[in-house]
Amino acid sequence: MKKNVFLIIIILLSVIIVSSVIFKKSKTSSSSSMIKIGMAAPNFTLKEINGSKLTLDSLRGKIVILNFWASWCNECKAEKRSIQSYLNKNNKSDDLVFITVLYRDNPEKVKEMIKKEGFTFPVLVDDGEVSKIYGIKGVPETFLIDKNGILRHKIIGPIQWDDPHIIPHLKQVLS
Repeated sequence: MKKNVFLIIIILLSVIIVSSVIFKKSKTSSSSSMIKIGMAAPNFTLKEINGSKLTLDSLRGKIVILNFWASWCNECKAEKRSIQSYLNKNNKSDDLVFITVLYRDNPEKVKEMIKKEGFTFPVLVDDGEVSKIYGIKGVPETFLIDKNGILRHKIIGPIQWDDPHIIPHLKQVLS
């Protein structure tokens, strides 16, 4: 009888400990991605793949398309080609900036791809913190940030950025 009571106490203590650990982890992970549409986009400073640094707040006054991607994602690669196609057709400086952030990827491998594809947009290297703050679950995921630095929309999945109707519509909505 004493053995059974002792065993039951051990099992109950184990369940309580495991439950509290799981609860604490879920509470921490949900609070780390508390961004919401309509709030200021969380600022960050990341290194570009070429070594220079870029700070999100330095882009105030411009519409920012913040795109999280990876070279191992085929949809992402097609989407990056459409970004470059848009930039090639609209090479004049304007009030719209594409910023791309690598998600769980090898920067050295991506450097080769950028050179091969001729990408000219910024490619930032994330150590995991920025994607955590923005609540990234997979790629591609894109945030539209207005000229005042406010998050206006989140897009999950790829976009054909060189479609002639998308950017003019975005500029109208985000200006």
